[in-house]
Amino acid sequence: MACRPLSSAGRRTMLKLLALAGAGLAVPRFAEAAGLTLADIKKSGVLNVGMALNPPMVLQGVGGGWYSFNPELCRRLGQSWGVKIDFIGATWETIIPGLLAHKYDMIGASISATALRKEVINFSDPYYEAGQVFVVNKNNPKRLTSIAALNRPSVTVAYTQSSIEGEITHKVLPNATDRALTSSSVGDLIAEIESGRSDAFAITSNLRQPIMAKFPWAATVPDNDTGLNPTPVAWGLRKEDTDLLAAVNTFISTAMRDGTVAALLKKDLTPTNAGLG
Repeated sequence: MACRPLSSAGRRTMLKLLALAGAGLAVPRFAEAAGLTLADIKKSGVLNVGMALNPPMVLQGVGGGWYSFNPELCRRLGQSWGVKIDFIGATWETIIPGLLAHKYDMIGASISATALRKEVINFSDPYYEAGQVFVVNKNNPKRLTSIAALNRPSVTVAYTQSSIEGEITHKVLPNATDRALTSSSVGDLIAEIESGRSDAFAITSNLRQPIMAKFPWAATVPDNDTGLNPTPVAWGLRKEDTDLLAAVNTFISTAMRDGTVAALLKKDLTPTNAGLG
């Protein structure tokens, strides 16, 4: 079912409401005014990490175990601190409210550090950057070769609900008919085009080449690997947990410098992990 895009003010209000929803439903593990610290985590021996599906960066096996880039980087973080990592599943609709409700200590999924999200949570230093592209069928009779061509009510654009791709779609294609899909995979988005339910879908630019290699009909707008609005990708923490944020940033700096992040990206950002077979 197509959804009418919210206004900029409406989207801002909606995100704040989602972020604040349920913030008082759980008692924090540590309620010090200064916020959660690395010493607190080491004392408990456990870091609770919120995780949400995001192929190819975050995957979940049949038995429920989390794997691919983000889960592995989180485990490396736990090893460096000498603590266990407990993953707590969430969706992209609930992952920020869950953090604020103290259901976990940080968001370990790849969450884009947008200005809107920075109003409600802190972000670690980025370990990656990605833009967005719109995938289309190059044979579509609507001649979808530019942003202007996509920005029409007759063009339906699919994206994963509550994702950065949805935000970009609303921003650059305000006149298009948007189609928000709940917790959709890359395969679900591909099916939107192949079935004719949608004319285009928004996806992170790092999946452009695997998609075009797998599907001969695919083209993208814009026609490059950089995409629109390249945005830092990071982990999310509560505003008050500044000591924990500093410790996370120290780990990320080391993992970037010693090649850990680059090696994991090379290993995990594959067509198979992206759900393309």
